[in-house]
Amino acid sequence: MSSTDFEPAPTSAPEDLPAAGSRLRQVPRRYLALGLIVVAIFLLGALVLVRDHYAPTSSPTTETFNPASPSLVTTLATVPEAVYDAVGVSSPANPITPLRPTTGTGTAPMWMATVNGGPQEPVVFFYGAEFAPYAAAERWPLVLALSRFGTFRQLGLMQSSATTAFANVSTFTFYDSYYTSRYVILEQVERYSSLNPTGARYLSLQQPDTPNQRAAVSGYAATATTFPLLDVGNRWVLNASSFTPGVLLGLTQDQIAGDLSSPLSPLTQAVISATNEITATICTLDGQKPAGVCESRGVLAADQLLKITPPA
Repeated sequence: MSSTDFEPAPTSAPEDLPAAGSRLRQVPRRYLALGLIVVAIFLLGALVLVRDHYAPTSSPTTETFNPASPSLVTTLATVPEAVYDAVGVSSPANPITPLRPTTGTGTAPMWMATVNGGPQEPVVFFYGAEFAPYAAAERWPLVLALSRFGTFRQLGLMQSSATTAFANVSTFTFYDSYYTSRYVILEQVERYSSLNPTGARYLSLQQPDTPNQRAAVSGYAATATTFPLLDVGNRWVLNASSFTPGVLLGLTQDQIAGDLSSPLSPLTQAVISATNEITATICTLDGQKPAGVCESRGVLAADQLLKITPPA
């Protein structure tokens, strides 16, 4: 409000009015104090509005879905079988951490579920966090393995946190993903986002919300905040990434996917070896189907490594 909004003060008070000083003395002090409090509240509110208006926009607080392109999803789903067979489980430059049986393959109760009233199918459960680089690495062989049994119709692009070791690993997110298969069901929990707007903690996304999910996390994960955990039907588990996230550093999703056609590439050998091992464990749950996948040379090599009885 400018000074022109007020009448100019008279140079001297008229005879029939008290002087300005006497008028102020007649106002009770409690009203003056109340007025000062109101003004202070108004100024504080204005300051908050200005701060919010000019706050930096580099720290969003809402998860935004960034879909993978159809061509990228197709590339992942059509890695040549010749590459899977040529690599097998050989990754000399980057050792692979294999899945382990829970209480002995065939003796643990199998985790089964239904989707939309359909038939019961084995469950593959992934417990991850978008910020975590090891979860970022493990999504690659898991997406490839699941693509041999079904179809991702919605898959989000993601990068791991820029402030952890192995920063900015290009990966995917299963948050809001959509997967269909005749052989297996994917259940996924992305516990935390990659967003850390306050610098103190990552945004919470999902919680394990079924008894089986909670049992898997409490039974097989090192802690509830250790990522990732991969549980294949409650028969096979891996509470780590199959290979070091450093294999993927500095590459985009398209660059990583494009490299998967070269069986001599150390990156391809790491990702494909891990994929064959995950594939072999899924085959133990669904009756070794489809045969073209479960009886392929690369998966049979994984059977031998994991001591799985191959299909007859």
